[in-house]
Amino acid sequence: MQRIGIAGFLHETNTFSNTPTPLGNFLNKSGFYPELLAGKDMQRFSEGKINIAASGFMADAERYGFAVVPLVWIGTEPSQPMKIDVFEHLMGMIEEAIKENQPYDGIFLDLHGAMVYGNLQDGEEEILQRVRVIVGDIPIVVSLDLHGNINEESFDLATAMVGYRTYPHVDGFENGQRCAAVMNHVLQGKTLYKAFRQSPFLMPATSQPTTKEPAISLYGLLPTVEAWEGVISATVMEGFNACDLPHTGPSVFTYAEDQDAADKSAEFLLQGMLEREAQFSVEMFQPEEAVEKALQMAEITDKPVILVDVQDNAGGGSPSDTVWLLEAIVKREVKRAAVGVIWDPQAAESAHAAGEGAQVQIALGGHSLPGHIPFKAEYTVERLHEGDFPGTGPMVKGRTLNLGKMAHLRIDDIHIVVSTDRMQALDQSLFRVVGIEPSEMAIMVLKSANHYRADFGPISGGIINVDAPSAILEDPSKIAYTCLREGVRLKGKGPEFHKS
Repeated sequence: MQRIGIAGFLHETNTFSNTPTPLGNFLNKSGFYPELLAGKDMQRFSEGKINIAASGFMADAERYGFAVVPLVWIGTEPSQPMKIDVFEHLMGMIEEAIKENQPYDGIFLDLHGAMVYGNLQDGEEEILQRVRVIVGDIPIVVSLDLHGNINEESFDLATAMVGYRTYPHVDGFENGQRCAAVMNHVLQGKTLYKAFRQSPFLMPATSQPTTKEPAISLYGLLPTVEAWEGVISATVMEGFNACDLPHTGPSVFTYAEDQDAADKSAEFLLQGMLEREAQFSVEMFQPEEAVEKALQMAEITDKPVILVDVQDNAGGGSPSDTVWLLEAIVKREVKRAAVGVIWDPQAAESAHAAGEGAQVQIALGGHSLPGHIPFKAEYTVERLHEGDFPGTGPMVKGRTLNLGKMAHLRIDDIHIVVSTDRMQALDQSLFRVVGIEPSEMAIMVLKSANHYRADFGPISGGIINVDAPSAILEDPSKIAYTCLREGVRLKGKGPEFHKS
């Protein structure tokens, strides 16, 4: 059997975020991510279909005759760039594990694609360089989140890169399977030529869901391309805008049995992206206007109307503790409303100290954004929770989640989920664990960008994107880039970036 080393190191880095990325975030459970897993502990990924690429790769290993060598797998919620010592500590663990378990016939890396550490240093490029130094010229196949910002150096270092095809990301497992198939192709001694293209424009996050246009038809081109003679794999990356690097933004890469097929398929996908450029734009509403629109929509639907707090999304590196929308719905005396998930460890601690049924004065949220202030009020502690609970929706089904101490706070008929650990509102279990049934709400305020669509989309009576300030700016033309490449368009048909 062919020995394949497996390692993972995932972080989506918001270079504009004030939320730190300490070592402990990687060592312990962190929102979407399990705690650090090393060696045999990684076998957890092979115990079922888990929405993580390493799980899919391990599931197909026996099929291809791979002997899996589990090394180290680490990941944490998006936040600011890692300090150099944190990166070095974690990368050192991976390097040591790779050295101790040699030799290999191939390496599979489960990465994100938008990692930054130190002074704007590209994490994936550094990971690939160091792994190459150790293992030499053997196949390295990489799984990537479709929000990766990929440079040509990383692309050249990897034998093959394969990106997710869904946003919300519900195909992590399947992407691992696609990576295993590419690894098998290479290990059979077959040729693999590759082509890389970078988009000349950025895509706002709210235009990126692969459940609607323009992305649904763009990603629909991938099966067409892979049916062409000689094409082995094709990927479309949408990029992560909250990252100030020259190569931030979408890209396309393809692999084929000859260079002509690789080039033609990459050009075809890039052209498909350019044909849809005008649709990759922004439509958002100020909090007060958004609440009024939601109330109007709620009058004609019996399903929850979702107000999306796009820019305070923990899944993009924001603190998830702003209270602009909470203030707006309290002022408007909205009934049957739920808000979540607000990251406020102190508020959660106060609620637990007071106990269920208590009335407690809390200065909620508003702690992280300069100039923002908490929402001070008297809240009723409706329900408390601490510890593990099961994820239930498409992104986390079969996973154990733990956001530390959590509380269901109520003010009038507005129900608020507060947590000790940050996680975007991508699963209904985050509300149900503290006694809130999302389907019974008239209006829901979700701190997410698009991942909520996987579980909340089917119960929604309407969706409104809200322009409330936080560490993310949804409109890339408003982001204060300094390192972005010259001339890139800052959204579909938008203004170009030029260094001052």
